[in-house]
Amino acid sequence: MRDSLIGRSIGDFVVQERLGQGAMATVYKAFEASINRHVALKVIRLDEGEQEEFKLRFAREAEVIAKLENLHILPIYAYGINDEFAFLAMRWLKGGSLSEALKRSSIPLDRTAVIFSQVAQGLAFAHSKGIIHRDLKPSNIMMDDGGNAFLTDFGLAKLTEGSGELTHSGTIVGTPAYMSPEQLRGEPLDHRSDIYSLGVILYNMVAGRLPFDTNTADLVSIIYQHLEKPPTSPREFNPNTPPEVEAVIMKALQKDRAARYNTATEMAQALNLAVGLPAGSSSHLQPIKPLNLYVSSVTRKKVQPRYLAAAGGVLMVLIVAAVVLVTRNTQTAAAQQATETAAAALPPLDTLVQTGKSALAEEIIPDSAAIIEAKARLGSSGFIAYIACTQATAFHAGLARDLGDLARKKGLMFRVYDSETDEYKEVTLFDKARAEGATAMIVCPLDINLLKASLESARAANIPLIFQANDFFGYGAVNVGGDNYLLGLAPGHFAGRLVRDEMDGKAQVIILDFPSREDLVVRANGLEDGLKEIAPDATIIGRYTGATRELGKESVTKLLEENVHFNFILSINDAGSFGAIDAMVEAGIKPDEVTIISIDAEPLAQEYILKDHFIRASVESSNELLAESMMNATVKLLAGETIAESILVPPKDIVTKETLQQGTAVTSTPSPTPEA
Repeated sequence: MRDSLIGRSIGDFVVQERLGQGAMATVYKAFEASINRHVALKVIRLDEGEQEEFKLRFAREAEVIAKLENLHILPIYAYGINDEFAFLAMRWLKGGSLSEALKRSSIPLDRTAVIFSQVAQGLAFAHSKGIIHRDLKPSNIMMDDGGNAFLTDFGLAKLTEGSGELTHSGTIVGTPAYMSPEQLRGEPLDHRSDIYSLGVILYNMVAGRLPFDTNTADLVSIIYQHLEKPPTSPREFNPNTPPEVEAVIMKALQKDRAARYNTATEMAQALNLAVGLPAGSSSHLQPIKPLNLYVSSVTRKKVQPRYLAAAGGVLMVLIVAAVVLVTRNTQTAAAQQATETAAAALPPLDTLVQTGKSALAEEIIPDSAAIIEAKARLGSSGFIAYIACTQATAFHAGLARDLGDLARKKGLMFRVYDSETDEYKEVTLFDKARAEGATAMIVCPLDINLLKASLESARAANIPLIFQANDFFGYGAVNVGGDNYLLGLAPGHFAGRLVRDEMDGKAQVIILDFPSREDLVVRANGLEDGLKEIAPDATIIGRYTGATRELGKESVTKLLEENVHFNFILSINDAGSFGAIDAMVEAGIKPDEVTIISIDAEPLAQEYILKDHFIRASVESSNELLAESMMNATVKLLAGETIAESILVPPKDIVTKETLQQGTAVTSTPSPTPEA
């Protein structure tokens, strides 16, 4: 039966498909046309009831969500209540939930430790703010397509200090299969109640089932087992469970909270040590924080009291979100006029951008006067637009986040437009940002030829342009990027040494490239030249499209289907490497059969390096310095100051298993001295 909400608009969101359904809320994939993005939309149908009481209860929890800004806590975009629904818009994650992952297949122990560390990081942050989650379970742990974990559904959370009670004394809220004994008894809780729930989740991930029998529909039986029965050893269900890992689980599942781990961080460290990882090891993605958030209009309508306690988890966030969400920046004619006036007030960009000149990143740091001038240039309605290539990788998402953080520190308005690696969509978003009043634009160009007309228009309007590149000259733009040839040459040399010393100088090599970006082709040239310089007998089978996980997987899958033999991969970035690994794992290829050398040193790549999972080394790119340099260049142009046409950001270091274990790094090739 077709869902009646499919195709309908709820607030500013068009419902497209149902992703999942719980007892109270249904989750949909929805599209927000005004800023061209997909969201996960949680919807609860409302009945007649006492909405004023409902809203007051939510208002009491406003500080809960206001405190929860962490890399591994799912960000919220918007919320609203109308006559029919309460809804909550969140970042849409393509990886689904941990619960769905557990249903599909078992999770390797090393991967379990990484996921657990990420969840523990988010939870420890909440605990540090005096917040208890109270409903931890696999369905409340969401995964992105890079395999990173995000904690969500803090709707049943409460504050441990002050008068932050959410339920009446003795009321049980949460999911019994994951609840601590004290929670099931209706006793006062503290952060160690969440530690117990973490223990149940970890038991489920390791043993492939819950610690207590939940096949019965008898809720009393489930509660009794949590209160009185010791958990069965997880090794009875998974004999490969190391005793050290079992010890971590059993300590977390102690009936007496004083006998459990005192913090989520302590438990994660113990698990890492138990599986052979460094105590502080985890894979940290830096997701972009929502920037242009807003609150939809709220109408007054009474709601049944049943929404006030049980599983009102999602709804409890609705009013809470108002504290952390800002009012939508709607483009008006006045804003457009202000933008045009600001641009007209700038000296011609052709006189500011020094054609043919280069400078180092450290040479373009603006002073306080320039920042004040840039802020004045933006005025009350102008903003800096970042036209991103993608947000599907840790590197690009982290770059956008860093740009946003830098803009906020300087008091500058900032918006992100995600092209999702679609050249045609990027053109649309570029023009959309212009129409909405962008005063300056930072662009990660996917296809400079498709953008040509839009760039010429921006140049004619004297809009400052910064390219996240180093070879797209013209349009009055400043290029900010590393020396891509050197960025490829360093890992190419490293690969050459491996082939020479460990493979007798011979290897069958494929290169994952991105032919529509000349600067990335140059990077691939560096990879190939570096390899051949040291291992001239290595065979280059060919270059194939990579750059994203999807494209890397598609290219390698096709090669495998065509029975092309290779044992070495050079990739222009980690994202393409991840896709190649996906394809090889599906084809049954073992990690010791193919070696990958890559670029970016993303957290997941570092995890793979530590575990000898295909990737042997990856060059660490200067993510923070790149973001800082692009923002500094933007500020200088907005302030009307001269700047070199090319800003060089040096590459960082080559990350290997040895450097990760020792906390050291292999120095990569230095950048050349810039032109005078």
